[in-house]
Amino acid sequence: MARKIKVSASSLNIRIHPHDAERYANWLHAIYRKRIIAPVYGDRHGMISMLDRSEAEDGIVTGTITTFVKFDKNGEWFNSADLKEATKDQVSEVSIPVDMHWNPGYFYFKFYTKRHRLYFQTYSKGKTFTPLSAQKFFSHLSANLDIMGEFGEAQVSIVQDKATLDKMFKIDRIKEISITILKPNPDIFDDDFDKNVEAHLAQTHSREITVTYKADANGSITPDDDINKIGTFALTNGSVTVVGRDGKGAVRMNSEQFPEELHDRFDPEVQSERNAFFSLLPALPPVAK
Repeated sequence: MARKIKVSASSLNIRIHPHDAERYANWLHAIYRKRIIAPVYGDRHGMISMLDRSEAEDGIVTGTITTFVKFDKNGEWFNSADLKEATKDQVSEVSIPVDMHWNPGYFYFKFYTKRHRLYFQTYSKGKTFTPLSAQKFFSHLSANLDIMGEFGEAQVSIVQDKATLDKMFKIDRIKEISITILKPNPDIFDDDFDKNVEAHLAQTHSREITVTYKADANGSITPDDDINKIGTFALTNGSVTVVGRDGKGAVRMNSEQFPEELHDRFDPEVQSERNAFFSLLPALPPVAK
């Protein structure tokens, strides 16, 4: 038996208004077709390099995200032999074709278009694609002018661990709770809440709403059912921030610090990395409103 290799995944909630599975599939295909390159972190950029829409009618689109180092053609070069900045003559000898990119990493993804939940591989062959990097990457893809002109700007949230609220709300003294919800919004208090808030955001040309609770002087907030309900939905549609104190001093926690994570190991002699990634994912994720 070969040494087992780890496979891991996290997910994003991607929201385009109005909701429609075909619209989500077309959004992703437009990004792929236009070969848009977007920043991931530092000098590393990425693009969707493969897309499979054979299961699109069932609400599933799969593919590959390739990340790589994108050289700044206007940047400076360093000559390690001379221990100084490279001269113009030395730089002129460097020739890298515009479509060639260095040190690629390949990460599988699976997009449930009916749930607008995108799962992505976070580790592959020593390279990582973190939830924050994925959020940045897809947010930049969505902000492309051609994509925005056709679909509007998508809201991209990191799906956070369900155990996050319990951890955050157990702080000894909670001074402040801020809950941010991005539109389109979930059903929180009653059947009309999401429609009312969404209409309000549209009317005011706003993209999000933040509810903030502040404790009485020298007091501590006691999260009730409503706060827990709003916070739970924010784990897929925004974020929760808690400020307070514990036995060690001041505490500030944000739910985006605790992304949903899936982990396993596979035997490469028995299973491909692609199949191991897909086996890691739920058959159908929870509805992300």
